Amino acid sequence: MSTLLNNWHFMRVLRAGIAIWATVEAFRTTQWLLLLPAGIFAVQAIFDIGCCGTAGCAAPQQKQFGKTSGPATEEVAYEEVK
Repeated sequence: MSTLLNNWHFMRVLRAGIAIWATVEAFRTTQWLLLLPAGIFAVQAIFDIGCCGTAGCAAPQQKQFGKTSGPATEEVAYEEVK
């Protein structure tokens, strides 16, 4: 329970604000489908998760098989065309 109340940063507050705004707008305009994104933003704000999950936006580093240490690029020879 204490993790839900601690560590509120800007993005978490922004998601909570969007969830509250969308919920109010859904009831004000009777657009009930707007409750779906409101619920998604509310869950993200409450549990402090993002769209991609934990570190989901970082691309995994791939190992280069068959190569030892050294530069990953090769020297290219150019030929002048006249």
